[in-house]
Amino acid sequence: MKGLCSPLVLLLAISGYTGNSLADTNTFSRRALDIPSSQNFIRHRSPSVVILGDYVYIDGGEYFQQNNGTGANATQYSSYAVNATFSLTLKESWANETVEFQSIPKTAPLLSDQVYWSNPSIRTFYTWGGKVVEPDQSPPTNELWRFNADISGGGAWSQATQLDYRYFSKLRRPIGAAVTQSADVGYALGGQVTSETDGAVQKEYPGYALTGLVSYNFRTGMWSNQSSFEFGGYGTSLNSRAEYVPFGPNGLLLFLGGAETPVNATEESIVQLSWNKLTLHDPVTGKWYTQATKGTRPPTVERACTVGVRGPNNTYEIFIYGGASDQTGNTSADVHVLSLPGFVFFKGPNPGTPRADHACAVIGHGKRQMLSVGGIDGGPRLRSAVTTPDPWKRGLGIFDMSDMRWVNSYDPNAAAYQSPAVVSDWYALGGMTTMVWDDIEMKELFVNSSSSTYGGADVSLPMPPDRSTDTSGIGTSNTSTIVGSAVGGAVALAAIGAILFSVLRKRRRRESPVPSDVVAAINEYRPEPWPKDWPRFGSVTPGTTLGPTPEPAEMSGIGRGELPGPDLEWAYELPAPTPRLRPELPDKEYTI
Repeated sequence: MKGLCSPLVLLLAISGYTGNSLADTNTFSRRALDIPSSQNFIRHRSPSVVILGDYVYIDGGEYFQQNNGTGANATQYSSYAVNATFSLTLKESWANETVEFQSIPKTAPLLSDQVYWSNPSIRTFYTWGGKVVEPDQSPPTNELWRFNADISGGGAWSQATQLDYRYFSKLRRPIGAAVTQSADVGYALGGQVTSETDGAVQKEYPGYALTGLVSYNFRTGMWSNQSSFEFGGYGTSLNSRAEYVPFGPNGLLLFLGGAETPVNATEESIVQLSWNKLTLHDPVTGKWYTQATKGTRPPTVERACTVGVRGPNNTYEIFIYGGASDQTGNTSADVHVLSLPGFVFFKGPNPGTPRADHACAVIGHGKRQMLSVGGIDGGPRLRSAVTTPDPWKRGLGIFDMSDMRWVNSYDPNAAAYQSPAVVSDWYALGGMTTMVWDDIEMKELFVNSSSSTYGGADVSLPMPPDRSTDTSGIGTSNTSTIVGSAVGGAVALAAIGAILFSVLRKRRRRESPVPSDVVAAINEYRPEPWPKDWPRFGSVTPGTTLGPTPEPAEMSGIGRGELPGPDLEWAYELPAPTPRLRPELPDKEYTI
C-alpha cells in the first residue's frame, strides 16, 4: 500500500507525537522480557496467533509502550521487538483487563510479519520469513523455526532441520504473504522481500514483490514453489489474506483483499485488489479459478484479519475485520462476512475499533468466538501508525460471530457456532437462485460436492426461520435446510446435464471409435500405487535420486521407507500435467 512506513519511520512518528527523543530502544528491548502492563501498553503491531489445544499462543511483532510514568504523566515511548512467546488459557473465562499471560523465553530470531503454520496434532507451529524490527539489525539467514508446546501453556523453540537445504535456501524470506494451510501442508502466496527481510537484497521498502505459491509439507518436510502467474495481473500478492475452504475433494485456497504490483515495486505501483471477484486455487490439481461476488462488499483493504468457520448447514463463513484502505483513506473498524457457496458478502451491524496489522483466531469449543489480537490505527495510509493508544486493554477483543457483536469477555462454554441470521435468511429465501458461476467446474466443486464434504447434510427444500417468538436475533426454527431448494434445483439440473452429456459422449464414441494403438498405449501404462491419503505435496530437486523419504522426528508408527498399513484405500498416481507456459505480463499503469 502506498505510503506504508518502515519501523524507523514509525519510531520517528512516535517521537514527534510525544515531543521527546527515543531512548536506546535496542537496549530496552534486550531487558524487556514480558508483556507491558495494561497501564503502559500502547500497541502490539503484527502479532501472530496460533491455537494449540487449550491455549492461545501469541508471538512475534513489535511492542509500543509508555515509559517514565503513565497517561498524562508519561514522558517517553519505547518500541521494541517482542522477545518472548505468550500464552493464555482457553479453559477458563477471562476479560482483556484481567487475563494473565504466561511468558515463554524465545531463542528464535525476534522478527515481525512472519509466516506461521501450525500442526495441532503434535502441538507444534512453524515460523518462516519475517523482517527485523530494530533498525541496527541485519536479517537472519533463511531458517525454519518450530515451537513445541506442552500441555500446560508452555513450550520451547528449536530450529527445524531441512531435508533438502539446497532447495530451501533458494527461497526468498517473505513478508506480507497470504498464508493458510490444510491439515498437513502450509501455503504462502507472494509477499515481498526487502533489505529488512533478506541479506541478499539491498532494496529498501517496498523492495521486490514475490511470485509463486510456496508450500511446506509438515509430514515429509518437503518444500514446493508453484507458479502464480494466473493470480491477478502479475502473479504477485501483498498483504492479502488466505483461507483454506473445505469444498471439493482437495479443498481450495481462497485469497482475500490485499494488493498487487509488478515485481520491481514502487509505492505508486502498488494497487489494492477489488472484492468484486475472488481467486481460488486447487493445491492438488494446480488449477486457478475466479468467481464474482455479490452483497455488501468491504472497501479495498490490506492488512485485515480473517477467520473461517464451518456452518451447520453446508455453508462456510469467512469473517473479515479491519484493514487499511486506500479507497477510504482510513483504517477500517468494520466486520464483514463472506458466505460460501453463495459468494455473498454481509456487513456486520456492530463495528469494532479501527485497526490493521492485527491477528485473529477462532477460539472456544463451540467455535463461535473470534479473538482479535494487537493492531494499529494509523489513519490514512498508516502514516502515523502508533500515535494513539489501543482502546482495548492489551489489544484483545472478542467477537461473537453468530450474533455479530463484540462482547466483554471470553466464554469457554459459549454455544456452538450458527450462521448469522442474515446469512441463514439469504439461503432460506432462495439466494442461491441468483448465483451466476464463472466456471462450471468450480460450480461442481461447491454444489455437487457439498454433501460429501460436510458429511451428507440435508439440502432439501428449506423452511424459512420462524421469528415470531425469537428475541435473540437468531431464528428458533430448524435451519438444517438453509441452503434450500436453490441448491437442490442446481443439483437436479446438474444431474440432467450429466445424463445428456453421457448419452452424447456414447454416441460420439460409437461414431468415432478409439484407435487400437491408443488403447494399447493406455493399457500398457501401469503407475505405481500410492495410498490416497499419503501426502503428495512435496517437490523433488532436479538431479536428485528418488528413494525413501525420511520422516520428521515427530512421526511415529511408519518406519523409514515403509508404506502405510493395508487398511488404507489405494489409488493410482497419475502423471503430472504439463504446465501451460505463459509469458510475463507487462507492467500495468494505474491511476488512483
